[in-house]
Amino acid sequence: MNARLGLGVAILAALIVVAVVPWAFTSFPEDYSDTLRSVETPTGTDWLFAPEAPSPYYPFGTDQYGYDILTRIVYGLRWTLGCVFIVAAARTVVGGGIGAARALAGRPGADRGVSPLAGIPSFVVAFFVLYPFSINSPWQGWRLFAFQCAVLSVLDLGPIVGATAAKTSALLDAAFVEAASSAGAGRSWKFGRHVMPFLAEELLESFADQTVSVLQLVGRLGVFMIFIGGTVMTFDPPILNSTTGEIAGLIGLYRVRLLGARWMLTWPLAAYLIVLAGARLFSSGLRERERRRHRLYDSR
Repeated sequence: MNARLGLGVAILAALIVVAVVPWAFTSFPEDYSDTLRSVETPTGTDWLFAPEAPSPYYPFGTDQYGYDILTRIVYGLRWTLGCVFIVAAARTVVGGGIGAARALAGRPGADRGVSPLAGIPSFVVAFFVLYPFSINSPWQGWRLFAFQCAVLSVLDLGPIVGATAAKTSALLDAAFVEAASSAGAGRSWKFGRHVMPFLAEELLESFADQTVSVLQLVGRLGVFMIFIGGTVMTFDPPILNSTTGEIAGLIGLYRVRLLGARWMLTWPLAAYLIVLAGARLFSSGLRERERRRHRLYDSR
């Protein structure tokens, strides 16, 4: 295990621990709000109003509604990581399965063609599909989360299908697979015993790459107020809020605070960058490990 892979695994493991037991990292319950509180000082009683700047009582400060920023981050992290890992795994399994099936059917290049959606960014498709269902949706919570993950999972499958089909086709043409065919091995035996062990490495790298891609897509959607788990909109006054508090959603909520009460944007943005750094290190570390392994095999 190289340094980048080790660091990426360590960061992601730490984030998963925080997501699983968020209450261990904050002093307040998930929905705790404190818009006005009193503090006794030597000169008397001081009244503090939300949003409060970071302090020993609120290490990350509070937002304009009195919610503790740290509490919102640690409880929202599970939604962010859950979406990223589920969508990345679904894309890898579905895209890899389609690509392998095409190669086994002798059609590895069947996906090469002009698609009417090829020039449309996946963010645009995701935005217009999810927008009608995410704002004030009756599906708020897990049902909407599952629907959003399903929509994001079917985007950007083309590169995974093409790469897996090409890899599978190359392995099927390898000398050791042809030798197995000469010995009487069937298609299922060749795929399971000779192709899949090498293809698994490709799929693992694809999963790592997809975690970065999905996280970036979720971040873009959050900036445009499409939050994982749902968006609540009120009209009097006009307010948008995230039902789950996932990290990209917090960035979208607090981006207007760039010129004042900057801590409201700074801490969710820092948390998002930590998740992104862990995913990137994990992805690049896996690629480096595979490059070293192939160099070792080539030198023998």
